[in-house]
Amino acid sequence: MTSTSRGPRLLGAVDGLIGRVTQIAGHLSALVCALLILTTTFSVVVYQRGITIAWLDDVLRMLLIWLVYLGSVSLCFRNDHVAMDAVYERMPAPLRRFIDLIVGLLGVVLCAYVAKYGFDSVSREIEFGALLPSGYLPAWPQTLAIPLCFALMSVAYISFLYFVLTGTKKQRISESAGSLKT
Repeated sequence: MTSTSRGPRLLGAVDGLIGRVTQIAGHLSALVCALLILTTTFSVVVYQRGITIAWLDDVLRMLLIWLVYLGSVSLCFRNDHVAMDAVYERMPAPLRRFIDLIVGLLGVVLCAYVAKYGFDSVSREIEFGALLPSGYLPAWPQTLAIPLCFALMSVAYISFLYFVLTGTKKQRISESAGSLKT
């Protein structure tokens, strides 16, 4: 084995690991969605009976935040985020590859930046004992969604860059063979 043959295999293995991590994030997002539905149902039933639970709104807000950010991780990995497809699809292939490279680099850098400052914010919330608006629940579990998921999105963009640089670009769901495009 030469070092040149080991490199692509290592990158492929790392990309596979990133794929599994984003798949776990997708499954966790589905679990959080189910919990959000159950909690919302519970909230409606409780409020209809005239019972007030002060921290219930905080739990609903926390679940919604986790749902959005966990779902964003798999969207970044699959390259299925919001894009200007009407313009992008009409560009020549070399220009599209260049734009994909810029998008990937910006995605890695910006997501890592948000993750770093998000982790700093979470550590300050833990240090100061910040609470959610109800005054009953700590704020850091809600705030942790931002740095953790942005760190995962940064890793997902690294995977996207791998595909751009190797020339095996991932397709968006809308570009797949089963698409309804004509």
